[in-house]
Amino acid sequence: MLIPQLKYPLAIPAKAGLDLLQKFGLRAETSLLENVDEFTEYESVLFSAHAPTKLGEEVLNIAATDDEFRELSIAVFKDYLDRCGTFTNIRQMNMHFGVKRWISDTQHRGQVGEYERHIEAVRVIGEYAAKYRIELVLENLNSYWVANNISDETPTHEVDWSDKNEGFGMHPEEWIQMCLDVDHDNVRLCLDSSHICTYAQRFPEDEREERIGTFLSQPNLISHVHWSDNYLFDIKGRNDSHLSVGRGTIPTEFHKTIKNLDATILLEHFYTSDELLEELEFIETL
Repeated sequence: MLIPQLKYPLAIPAKAGLDLLQKFGLRAETSLLENVDEFTEYESVLFSAHAPTKLGEEVLNIAATDDEFRELSIAVFKDYLDRCGTFTNIRQMNMHFGVKRWISDTQHRGQVGEYERHIEAVRVIGEYAAKYRIELVLENLNSYWVANNISDETPTHEVDWSDKNEGFGMHPEEWIQMCLDVDHDNVRLCLDSSHICTYAQRFPEDEREERIGTFLSQPNLISHVHWSDNYLFDIKGRNDSHLSVGRGTIPTEFHKTIKNLDATILLEHFYTSDELLEELEFIETL
């Protein structure tokens, strides 16, 4: 079996199982729903971990104007870094941005966030991660069509996003600028290629390819990738589909650029061994 030649060894989710990871010679990352403490047997292959996004039912918000909840959110990430630091090979922690606005029945605190408070918090977390020699990578977020109860029948041009729940780092320009504003050697970006399609759905079909290309305008800032496919032109792309690479409609040239980034790459999905083999074959042809 031919494993695609990339800058760094390719990774798949830890849920694929240690036997399969070792059989294919792949690395692993834990997901945001998994407790890194439970993966000690994966010590040799675990190179990154996805930080949690919630505390109970509440969305963590390091940008919150609510001081108490903001500090609590920062503490959750520090605690997670403490646990990641016990693993020999974990060198990156992926985390979601905080939220600008999150009004829901379950979000009782930290509903509103501010840009500068977010920047300051990332610097603090990045500095804390550095003591473990773990790089902090910030992931571009979804446009939350479903969470905002926007039906598939609602045309893109009729959606008013000004009063919708949104996170920071959703738009490519903001995602890049926030990394530049943090200006810390230990803080870089994580590109999620399924999320970019949910963002592109905000625009007319003939503008979407150009919009997602903006995410690749400063490749030197991207040091980690969550690589999946999605539907760029179909209404199904409003969902975070996380298809195997090659099964969606993200342009081939975009995938080629991802493959050649100077970044660690996680195929952020696992379905079957046969589908993984098909995906690896597709990637090898890029």
